[in-house]
Amino acid sequence: MQDKFLYFSDTEAGPVALAPSCIPMPNAEFAAKFPGVKALKFDSFAKRVAPAIGGSWKELYPVTRVIRYKSCPSKHECNGKCMGGNPNGTCECQCGGKNHGRAGFTMLQNS
Repeated sequence: MQDKFLYFSDTEAGPVALAPSCIPMPNAEFAAKFPGVKALKFDSFAKRVAPAIGGSWKELYPVTRVIRYKSCPSKHECNGKCMGGNPNGTCECQCGGKNHGRAGFTMLQNS
């Protein structure tokens, strides 16, 4: 088995698990749609966006974290190492990467 990559968008309501098929959104369009949000680059001209798992392609979310989930995870309870880990690191907790790196991550909120 291989490790898999999990994509998340950190919103004010909490993390949203995203479909693994990310697409590029041009930087200017991204800035207009998601003002102040820091997302992962697709390349130097675009940011990554994706729909929620099972969601519609009409509602896209910015990809703020990519977590590598181990193929044989221990599924231990989340702790400070997980919450304070690298927001784009490796996880094997029972949260499935949902909480990994969230302690150090801040989403800029709209004023």
